[in-house]
Amino acid sequence: MTLDQYLSTAEITAAEFGSRCDPPISEASISRIRRGDQNISRDVMLRIIAASDGKITAEGLLARRQGLAA
Repeated sequence: MTLDQYLSTAEITAAEFGSRCDPPISEASISRIRRGDQNISRDVMLRIIAASDGKITAEGLLARRQGLAA
């Protein structure tokens, strides 16, 4: 699952999701990651996956960045 799919399905904002990450990730960064406009480190990827309880996958995050997700 991509970050975009997760936020749409869970009906939460980028700000809400970013605050769930440990440590928090800014709303702007979550929005850029969601669009595939920001490179993310392994650490950030793991924080996003953990905050989604594993629903967002590494593949989903990478697919969006590589332009493979719709």
